Amino acid sequence: MKPATQFLLLGVAAVALLATAAAAVTLRQVDHRAQARVLDQLQVAATVERELQTSRLVELQLRAELLAQDPAFVDYVAQSLIPNPQLGGAVDSASISDLLKERRHGYDIAAVLDPQGKPVAMSGILLKDHDGIRGDPLVTSAISLLKPQQGVWVDHGQLLWVAVNPLLRGGVLQGVLLTASHVDDTFAIAVSRIARTDVAVLVQPTPGSEPAPSSGLDSWVGQELSAQLPAVLGVTAAAGKAVQLTDGQRKVSAWVTPLKTSGAQAALVAIGPDEQADGRIDTAALPLLLGIGGFGVCAVLLVLLQWWRTWLPLQRMLEVIQLASHGDQHLTIRVNGSPIVRRLRDGINRLLHPSA
Repeated sequence: MKPATQFLLLGVAAVALLATAAAAVTLRQVDHRAQARVLDQLQVAATVERELQTSRLVELQLRAELLAQDPAFVDYVAQSLIPNPQLGGAVDSASISDLLKERRHGYDIAAVLDPQGKPVAMSGILLKDHDGIRGDPLVTSAISLLKPQQGVWVDHGQLLWVAVNPLLRGGVLQGVLLTASHVDDTFAIAVSRIARTDVAVLVQPTPGSEPAPSSGLDSWVGQELSAQLPAVLGVTAAAGKAVQLTDGQRKVSAWVTPLKTSGAQAALVAIGPDEQADGRIDTAALPLLLGIGGFGVCAVLLVLLQWWRTWLPLQRMLEVIQLASHGDQHLTIRVNGSPIVRRLRDGINRLLHPSA
């Protein structure tokens, strides 16, 4: 291969390689920054969830206090919890249940526990077993501290907001009022609307049951969340963790934040936008890629100019010199090029024709 041709090919190849490397680095940086922005936005959902949950627990507590601090209700419960000989020594749980049903407003479940935390009467459906209720930290804390406690329960795959209030008369514990509200899809919708991203609240299902579908999400996202449910619910970092959801063609980033619950695991999952796993270029990278392309074109033009003005004339001069070295004394170099090439041409022509 002639030196001029070799220079041209190597120069163009070097420019193409450098431009490709620059484009790859640019795409990687743009993707990294885009991912960081998405994850920052997704983490806002966890803050919104905490604030909104706190608001709902405060609302539940205020409603429960109306009943727990009603002296007439406390007296009635205290009287009903006294063993009744007419009932074979049992407490009058039916009367308490009727009263709870009548007075239950603004929450789904109301239950009265005895001073030891054992359920006595209930209005609404709570599947948690009696030993689990009696040993729950919210219940034991309310009994030992004689102060209201609030928290979140997982009851057979259902998330519940719970408020536990001691029933006091003269500073003496007479029983415990437990109130609870179901966390349904409207809560996830509210978090999604405020955080401006799709969210799903995932709860560990009961053995033998399937996880509930995530409403409002694309079907493939819901399927991926169900498939990765053990890993998602296994996130323990309080700040949360990023995960990737993909079906091979579409891809989204998600941020998993574990929820502090009693009974089973639960997590809030914030879902990012589709990241176009089909290979389309992020529009944010286009200006940078166009700039790299422009520099690449300029570099190729400079290589071509160097080849045309220097290397190609030198190649032609070399061919003439090689002919002259074989005894041909009637040759004249007639090439143009850069100033240095022209000076070299004139010098060689004087050597070839010293008498001219």
